[in-house]
Amino acid sequence: MLTAPSTPGDASKAATRYRLSVCPHDTAKNLAGWFVLNTYLQRKLGIAMRFEPADNFNIEREQVLAGGYHLVYANPFSALQFHRQRGFVPLARPVALFDETLLIASAGKLLPADGPLKIASATEKLIVHFLGLTLLDQLGIDLSRASYQFVGNHLKAAHAVLNGQADAAFVFNETWNGMAAKSRAELQVLAQTESRQASHCFCVGPELADRADEIRAVLCDMQTDPAGLRILEDLNFKGFEAIDVAAVEQLAQLVVS
Repeated sequence: MLTAPSTPGDASKAATRYRLSVCPHDTAKNLAGWFVLNTYLQRKLGIAMRFEPADNFNIEREQVLAGGYHLVYANPFSALQFHRQRGFVPLARPVALFDETLLIASAGKLLPADGPLKIASATEKLIVHFLGLTLLDQLGIDLSRASYQFVGNHLKAAHAVLNGQADAAFVFNETWNGMAAKSRAELQVLAQTESRQASHCFCVGPELADRADEIRAVLCDMQTDPAGLRILEDLNFKGFEAIDVAAVEQLAQLVVS
């Protein structure tokens, strides 16, 4: 039986090694689980894909923006930058899991009514910070009073308040929910967003764009596949649901360039 010869393009594509990047906030919680998910995706898609974790938000973002990555699981701010600057397209986000911000302060202590206000935040390059700015506005706090201490991650922002280094902090809802009860008892939530606008998501780069629908289907079907479901449970996801470009583009109105 004769078969059509493979073309050089087919061989080149089959031999291509792709690269996956994942938001450091997520790899910090379960690095091994993301390696397992990468193996699952490789098997389902029939591709070779290297997962290269990073341990810093800004470093991970700059690595992707420098080029050479093909699939990312990104926080909302990064997803917007990857879409704008590298042409990444959003595919899927976790079901019922949104990025929200809490404005916290020391328990039983009021914020200064006037004068400078020191606020700790992980970094100005996360949607958590921009959502936090909306909370200040809702509380009628003049933004010109605020100065920001960018401390590297959300837990350090909370600790800055606990240690008396900041009057308040912007904290990611997931970080707050995971904090020790003793630490939370020493803090109070002054306000929190419930926007349901922002979420982490998988995005595909131009080099894999022709397989975007296939990758989206694999992700969204994981909860119906026993092997996929085990991975989801290990990563504390209920499943993934499809999203489009509009889900990322709507974040632009929150982000101050």
